[in-house]
Amino acid sequence: MEAATSDLIADAHHGAIRRVGLPFEPTDSSFNRTNALYLAHAADIAYHRAPAQAAQERLGLDVVAFRHKLTRTRGFLGVSDTHAVLSFRGSDPVTLQTWITDAVVRLVKRDHYHGRVHLGFSAALKHTWYKIERLLKRIEDDKPLFLTGHSMGGALAVLTACRLAKLNRPAVATYTFGSPRVGDPNFCDGYDLPTYRIVNRLDLVPEMPMASLKRLLPETPRFTNGKIFDKLKEMADRVPCYAHVKTFVYIDRDGAIIENADIEPWHVHAVARAIATRGKSFHEGITDHLISNYIRGLQGQAEKKQTGVRRRIRVD
Repeated sequence: MEAATSDLIADAHHGAIRRVGLPFEPTDSSFNRTNALYLAHAADIAYHRAPAQAAQERLGLDVVAFRHKLTRTRGFLGVSDTHAVLSFRGSDPVTLQTWITDAVVRLVKRDHYHGRVHLGFSAALKHTWYKIERLLKRIEDDKPLFLTGHSMGGALAVLTACRLAKLNRPAVATYTFGSPRVGDPNFCDGYDLPTYRIVNRLDLVPEMPMASLKRLLPETPRFTNGKIFDKLKEMADRVPCYAHVKTFVYIDRDGAIIENADIEPWHVHAVARAIATRGKSFHEGITDHLISNYIRGLQGQAEKKQTGVRRRIRVD
């Protein structure tokens, strides 16, 4: 194992810069906190307009960035002597195209995937794939490759893992941070690649798109009009049914990291807190989604999390 070069981390309270070495284990396909933190930084750097300097300073990677002008899909391939990282940027809150990609939630069948997948995410990757293939030809076939991304970038990383596996170029592992759902239950049942879906506390985004409206309906109606209940079930059947891929890794309120987590569904916990706080806790669902707070959680510094939502300056 070769330690990465020094990492620059901004102090949450004073804006000071301190140097912390970030090691990486390029042959480990199982979940480990070291690789999770390293790849969380890679997911963060994907938001940079010019990621080369940050990737070299933090992670010891030589970077080539890619971008598709129409969909605004963006990321980079970073390469070191021991491994390579393909990182995708998540949704840009001030870029209309990425909001459109997120909003197109229809499930579609595509040749590259088992089951049905999110139309918006699969289309964004399809338009960018020729750029990704060209970049991957720059690295040796036996060099360990890791995939990562935050938010929508995590969804693109999962779909990329599928396509690479079909090309006999599988990634060692895929780490996603706050990723939304990508496909239907059939897609998830057929997905058996080493993937770690990390969720921070009450992050809202992993609950999007909804798994199914049926789970919100009671097994037996509380009202006597059966026609109304049948109509509600009919409406629920029309809504796309999504699921999550494994393995679920949860960062809880105390900063513990739980692999193969089995916790209450997010909405049960979130609704209970919303009632107790008169709706104020939904702000946590936004701030917990920030990649900076994923990094703090993996560092064991959840108590220093960023609580404000800073508007990202558009750099396209």
